[in-house]
Amino acid sequence: MDISRHDPYHDQSLFLNFPFFRQPLREKRPSNWWDTINFGHKDAFANALAYRAFHEFGELAGRLGYAGDAKWLAQKANLLRAAYVPAFLNPETGVLAGWKSADGQLHDYWFTFVQGVAITCGLLDDQTANSVMDRLLAKMQEVGYTNFSLGLPGNLVPVRKGDYVYHGDPPHVHGEPSLEDGSDGFQFYENGGSTGCWAYFTLKALYRLGRVADARRIFHPMLAGYAAGEFQGFDVSGMSRDWRDWQGGCHGYEGLLVDNYLTLLAVLDDVKTPRVTTEAAGHS
Repeated sequence: MDISRHDPYHDQSLFLNFPFFRQPLREKRPSNWWDTINFGHKDAFANALAYRAFHEFGELAGRLGYAGDAKWLAQKANLLRAAYVPAFLNPETGVLAGWKSADGQLHDYWFTFVQGVAITCGLLDDQTANSVMDRLLAKMQEVGYTNFSLGLPGNLVPVRKGDYVYHGDPPHVHGEPSLEDGSDGFQFYENGGSTGCWAYFTLKALYRLGRVADARRIFHPMLAGYAAGEFQGFDVSGMSRDWRDWQGGCHGYEGLLVDNYLTLLAVLDDVKTPRVTTEAAGHS
């Protein structure tokens, strides 16, 4: 079938639009992997993955001789890339917001994985990507996150109550805050908890930009954490190690969350790089 004849996109900005809920509930989950955080309407995470899919399916279509499909997919990828940074880059923080809600507001919680996925997938030019990573790493230092043996927080500031899914559990269980500013749920589960999940893309982005020292500052302690078994099993509290607060307390429940281990793919980037290297100009 010639998919170029079946264009489901009416919004020429090419963003995938998802329902926006003021207070997401158990039965009204967001549409991406980070399923306890709203990510309503225009989703920076899902669109980065869509951009990658356009490219990969376009390449496949070309190899199979479907020139029309390959052209259609390339056009969609180009449109999405042109619209992405203007839509999601927050001028107040200098990093990509997680989503833009239906009311036009950016929801920016300093998501580490959003920056990583967008850069890895090629949605940002190198100058913009380096600026984003400069700000992200500076923010990480500002908020005092240094224990990389536990992985990376998904977000560096608390997710507000209205942007976090309602479970009815205490904040330390699934990160759902009772305070409007989200502070009492922060560092628990997907509300800023430390994890290996999706940290790979932040590391991959740094390696891709030639910022090897920055990548290793995070990745090598993580490798020590993997060797010590910090990403699986349960502690004496009965909570699992796949989600940790920044002091190392356990707040997960899966016990063996396979997404934690995607980070090990960064070994392939690390071994390609000499042990002593000159960083990208202007970066440490």
